[in-house]
Amino acid sequence: MLKAKGITKKFKHQIVLQEASLEVDSEIKALIGINGSGKSTFLKILAGIVSADHGSVLLNGIDVAGLPPEKRNVGYVPQHPALFRHLTVKENILYGMRNGRGSIEAYERVVALLDLESILDKYPRELSGGYRTRTSLARALVPKPQILLMDEPLTGIDVVLKERILPDFRKVLKELQVPVLYVTHDPKEAELLADNYAIMDDGKIRQLDTAAEAFELIRTSILKNYA
Repeated sequence: MLKAKGITKKFKHQIVLQEASLEVDSEIKALIGINGSGKSTFLKILAGIVSADHGSVLLNGIDVAGLPPEKRNVGYVPQHPALFRHLTVKENILYGMRNGRGSIEAYERVVALLDLESILDKYPRELSGGYRTRTSLARALVPKPQILLMDEPLTGIDVVLKERILPDFRKVLKELQVPVLYVTHDPKEAELLADNYAIMDDGKIRQLDTAAEAFELIRTSILKNYA
């Protein structure tokens, strides 16, 4: 279980996060918000890539706010798959086990679930955007993380492909029973993947009942900003 409480972050004179709090249990939760609302910063704080000015991050009851990323056992899938160009798909995935986490059995299971067997010897430059994202997801899952953080991983992928990929991702994540926090600006994307939803607006987070509610709030926010 992830419990982030009172996360505050300021860059120079700009307040990005204001007492942002969120809990993720054994579920797939979508955090929805417009670009620039602070979603990615919040995710990077949870992963340990960025430090919060104030607040706490608890993983299964342990405060990890002072730990570096490699000590948190958190899976992180960035917006653009950060694959090593000189490594094959197989080598990129196995790189996720470099700190002694995971196992060959976990590797084989994840590869099978994500349907990657046929491309293991290919290099990132030879892959479509969808397969690059699958490879990035596999690398994050193989170490058996306590939670998986996904930061708009399908950016740049067309709508038709997203509608095919997201149900596959949901099936894999449910089978592996990995809690997920999925960041997106697209309520439709959230609806295809998530169990429940939260929205970030002006650096604050609140729980929502439906993705449709998120869409309406985002629409109102955009209209307000351009009024």
